[in-house]
Amino acid sequence: MSGQFDTTPAESVQSDAQSDRAPDPRRHYASPEDLREDVELAIAERHTLLKQWKDEVDAQLAAESEGMSASDPIRAEAEARLASEARRVSDALSAIQSEVDAAA
Repeated sequence: MSGQFDTTPAESVQSDAQSDRAPDPRRHYASPEDLREDVELAIAERHTLLKQWKDEVDAQLAAESEGMSASDPIRAEAEARLASEARRVSDALSAIQSEVDAAA
């Protein structure tokens, strides 16, 4: 839980949804693993939020790679961080899908 709020990340996500704002999982969770393990959210909601997170990171990665110069190490580092985040989100999505499959 972040020190800024007196609510849990799950409560913050649900509050966003109730106020008709799209919940931003990257704002509420420090990592995809934290979101995956948040049992205060239904598994379907965690899956949806992780999918949203993946779509956002994939879009950023695509934009980063389109504008990247081979001679720009800062941009290369940013792309590497995004690629790592994308892998972690994909791993979290796979783990959630395995839970869903095991429950079925």
